[in-house]
Amino acid sequence: MFPRKVKPSIEHIAVSNPVRLVLIVALTVIFTNLIPAFVTARSVHRIGQKRSNTADKKAKQFVCGNDPLGATDELNNHLAHKFELSTRGNPNQIKQPRTKGVLSDDSDIAPLEDDGTMVIQPTRFSLKNSSIVFTPEGGGYRISAGDVAFNKDFGDRLGFFLGADNTLGDADNGYRDIRISDAPFTFFGVSYDTIYVGTNGYITFTQGDTTARLSPTALAATLPRIAPLWADLELITSGDLHYNRLEGRHLITWEGAAQPAYEGNSTFQAVLYDDGRIAFVYRKVKAQAAMVGISPGGESVDPLAVDFSNPPSDAVNGTFFQVFGKQKRLDLPAVMQSFYDAHSDLFDTAFIWTDFPYDNGLGIAHSFNVRNHISGIGLRDFDRGKAYGSPSRLSTIITMGNVNDWPSDPQAHAAGLNSAVSIVCHEQGHRWLAYVRFDAGHQTRSDLLGRENAHWSFLVDSRTNSQGSFSSLMEGNAWTSSGGGTFTTTESAVNYFNPLDQYLMGLRPPDQVGDISYLATDSQLTEYLREKSPFSGFSMTAVRMTISLSQIISHEGERLPDSENSPKEVRVGFILLTEQGETPSTSTLEKIARYRDALVRYFSQATEGRASMNASLAE
Repeated sequence: MFPRKVKPSIEHIAVSNPVRLVLIVALTVIFTNLIPAFVTARSVHRIGQKRSNTADKKAKQFVCGNDPLGATDELNNHLAHKFELSTRGNPNQIKQPRTKGVLSDDSDIAPLEDDGTMVIQPTRFSLKNSSIVFTPEGGGYRISAGDVAFNKDFGDRLGFFLGADNTLGDADNGYRDIRISDAPFTFFGVSYDTIYVGTNGYITFTQGDTTARLSPTALAATLPRIAPLWADLELITSGDLHYNRLEGRHLITWEGAAQPAYEGNSTFQAVLYDDGRIAFVYRKVKAQAAMVGISPGGESVDPLAVDFSNPPSDAVNGTFFQVFGKQKRLDLPAVMQSFYDAHSDLFDTAFIWTDFPYDNGLGIAHSFNVRNHISGIGLRDFDRGKAYGSPSRLSTIITMGNVNDWPSDPQAHAAGLNSAVSIVCHEQGHRWLAYVRFDAGHQTRSDLLGRENAHWSFLVDSRTNSQGSFSSLMEGNAWTSSGGGTFTTTESAVNYFNPLDQYLMGLRPPDQVGDISYLATDSQLTEYLREKSPFSGFSMTAVRMTISLSQIISHEGERLPDSENSPKEVRVGFILLTEQGETPSTSTLEKIARYRDALVRYFSQATEGRASMNASLAE
């Protein structure tokens, strides 16, 4: 019934390798106790609601909000928002045509007032103490309100979890594989003898998943998935996950699952019947944001937004979902379309600020690319710009969140080794960085990559000066040999773009990059460390590995356009969105202007004068 391969517990690791255990424990203590002064996205606008101890500390760690699926996700959210507005039937919330130029820019900041389409109002969870049943029909499922009772016969508690790459994980962003070969489950016509139960409120097939980021795109495009409550959940401070085989059905129960930085727990069940039916049963749901849905996986078409309280009358083929949230969200395609109603298509990056609280996702700021036609930087060629109102130029959108949550001084310390303005520049860096892999002995290697495969690994030497006093804006560390195979991080700040960064940005030719080095250690420590943020004064024993830029080029291809032909000016637009009936204060505009001007200066310094930033809104 349960997995035949048993992973060692932490006690087993202690017996087999006490030195490694001590190091893992020490690393855990160090990194879970980093408490930067800046409040990150998990705690923004939640003062008075935060939980203490472990969750509090986790909430305050630096988290970047780069989202590789953001362009498509935000379009799916846009379509879901239009569907929601249409079901309300409120004519005041149907966007009226705008006339180009109706907005008046204030000191090169574009003010936008919500017209009812740009702010997604909270959608409270409507399924508490109820159930939904999905019945196979044709190639899809018919959705109906159910009368399935919550079952208190939870069965076995799942006692350990796996993490990324099937390594030993924990009850936050973990999963457990369960063999059901005695009673396989058929899902979208495919029979499965193993289910993978994730702590974040979903069941996947073919392999496990650990992602906490709500993504309609990932729901459709990745693994076959049943998601009774996809949310950023954890079972460390409270709660358990259970499995039971009952007559004619498999029962999976998330009992008392908590959510980092919030009060309240969620209890719910998924029932997988032997005849192919599925039931979601909800006892209590306190998640701040969650997605409910089902997907066969591997789909390239947009998922269908539905209202589970009023399901469609016909069976639904393919992926369908509904997003719930206690906070407001932004309809970013609607925001950008409104911006372009009054501005020409001149901008490479849009920075969007608000003066009100809303859910800005995971991270201090949230960035994603909407198009890419640059080769050799590890990104595919794609173009979603037109849907955001930009037929040809816009490449990146960065949502900065509520301006009131940022320090008054852009140079102030913000999180970890970052100043506030360095975080803003970091998000701009995601236009080009950090996505590259390299070739080693005809094998593709990703040793340079860390969190979400969009940052330099903690183990990469990403120094931006020869002394090792600074490391790259895109993370990594400055590693200095202490002798005897011991290396120590020596940077005092995350600061500027290093030569590899500048090559990938189109600012340096290949012969001005030099070798790239990183530290190699055993696989379990590597997996644990690679996703950590820069940390000064950290020492470890490892082997220094060195690769050349030619190995990156061998895998990714040459950077085109090259440094002679790539643009050297980044045109950015700063946007301030206010709620309906509200006008921005002078102090708010002045604060955003400080960040804009600081970023323009900082970007030039960060690129060593090889590039500039133009923040004018004038045509």
